[in-house]
Amino acid sequence: MIYKGVLLRRYWGYTRNVVVVVRKLAMNKSKIVTITFLFSALFLSGQEKRDYNWFLGGYSSGEGLKLTFTPTLSGIEFIQTNIKMEGSNTSMSDAEGNLLFYSNGCKIINAKGELMLNGDGINPGQIQNFFCPYGGSPIRQGVIVLPAPENDSLYYVFNLDWDQPYLNTNYFGVAPQRLFYQVIDMAQDSGYGAVILKNQIAVQDTFARGNISAARHANGKDWWGIVPKSHTNCYFLVPITADGVQPPQLKCSGQEWSDDDSGAQATFSPDLKKYIRFNSWNGLNIFDFDNATGDLSNPLRITFPNDTINYIAGVSVSSNSRYLYVSARKRVYQFDLQALDIESSKIKVAEWDGTYNPYATIFYFSALAPDGKIYISSTSSTLNLHVIEKPNCPGLSCQLVQRGVELPAYNFATIPNFPHYRMSNEVCDTTNNTIETELAGRAIALYPNPTKGELWVNFPEIGNPGADLKIFDLLGRLVIQEKILQPLSQIDLSGLRPGNYIYTVQQSGAVCSGKIVKTE
Repeated sequence: MIYKGVLLRRYWGYTRNVVVVVRKLAMNKSKIVTITFLFSALFLSGQEKRDYNWFLGGYSSGEGLKLTFTPTLSGIEFIQTNIKMEGSNTSMSDAEGNLLFYSNGCKIINAKGELMLNGDGINPGQIQNFFCPYGGSPIRQGVIVLPAPENDSLYYVFNLDWDQPYLNTNYFGVAPQRLFYQVIDMAQDSGYGAVILKNQIAVQDTFARGNISAARHANGKDWWGIVPKSHTNCYFLVPITADGVQPPQLKCSGQEWSDDDSGAQATFSPDLKKYIRFNSWNGLNIFDFDNATGDLSNPLRITFPNDTINYIAGVSVSSNSRYLYVSARKRVYQFDLQALDIESSKIKVAEWDGTYNPYATIFYFSALAPDGKIYISSTSSTLNLHVIEKPNCPGLSCQLVQRGVELPAYNFATIPNFPHYRMSNEVCDTTNNTIETELAGRAIALYPNPTKGELWVNFPEIGNPGADLKIFDLLGRLVIQEKILQPLSQIDLSGLRPGNYIYTVQQSGAVCSGKIVKTE
């Protein structure tokens, strides 16, 4: 029965059944603080390209996807691999963006697509026994990799196990009890790397069912690993220094999480000032984070009705650290982290348009990519990723495009788990010229304007019976008429001559209008 129980829990992400040497400086304190701040700022705005290769997983064994950033998304390819990625997945590139290895929480695969030396048998126990033979670790955000401080050859791979701490309690029986780490030396095997330490225990306790995250320390060299402790408001902060993995620190803040902690996603803002964790039952939890001390403070919890989420949750933050995006199954919301009242800044920026490809292309896990865009997966095998084109822009001008990336093979719900290697201070790119207006008090946006021929109409709260779009030339002649039935619709204007046009959007007697410019 235990075996079957574990297999049932395999899908807990989707249902209830189913983590220089410093010399003494002859300076006064204020100068030291200034130097430290500048050093950190230089790192955070640097050009490390360690997240330039993304690996996603189809549900079939041996099939995968590789996305390459340069930093734009320059390649998407189907790959043959001997691992599946159905929950935990991460990768590591060198500082120049060259792939080093990737992992699904069960094995570590080198840049040749082969098992790294000593790269099997990680994560001993139930995951290795019951999940690894059939796929990968099912734990959402169950693995992450970090470069070792002050050593260009060494890397740490952290992963959560899966055990049975609650079999005789009212809680769901299984949960992680060990945060393991592996040490990889890339100087081994002619530069393809080898695991030189395996299944070392960083922390032993009882953890939430997922959500390993990490953030660079304020000194610009070390790391903080973070994993939530189950049934509490506490988090283990694990320092990683030039001397290795250090004893954990327990930090407690905010409201206690319930046993319903699965299906969650956690992230930091790129400036590392906020830590966010979210799922259906425990809500959206936002903390101030001090990356010098690891302290979590000023907790804010925002609840969502369960019928708006249905156990599906994802979070990402724009590259300028201002806008938080929350995936809630059929909807995506934006919050302004700089608002005096963050909860009141909530705006819906997308509503699922009902497409299946081949399964429901709803909104699940998300990640900020090197190109500054945010990519969102769905909960099952689909041939697309959603994309937020302008995450640094407020409201509907963020331009969320459903199924904006076509994939050559299935992705089974996965998004890679990375720390942030960069941030930006960019404000909203006004060159997109989004038209933002309202129709009967509901937000609507049209973009881009000017357009060469492709016009998107974003109307998240369109409802029934849809809306009517009409485009007129300057002589008042109707040149295009379309029925808008979906929250996001694409209109083809390529047949129009370059020039100025007037649009109207009408629904149940309410009308909004404006000017569209068609260019060559």
